[in-house]
Amino acid sequence: MKILYFASLKENLKTNHDVMDFDSPVTISLIKQKLIEKHGKQYFPNNILCAVNHEMVTVNTIVTEEDEVAFFPPVTGG
Repeated sequence: MKILYFASLKENLKTNHDVMDFDSPVTISLIKQKLIEKHGKQYFPNNILCAVNHEMVTVNTIVTEEDEVAFFPPVTGG
């Protein structure tokens, strides 16, 4: 599964994506947990945003290998 990163998250991780293998459909929560193990909790705080197939989702959303998963930091207005 290809996991995309955007904005400051992409800059901080120094990559625009990761590739992870899962045997079955998984939740965003599990993906996030694996990413924390790989990169550190500071990059994946509780308020990080996630989209699947270009739609905002929650940590309970189930995804498969065919889905496009993207993480990006929350934005602030000015």
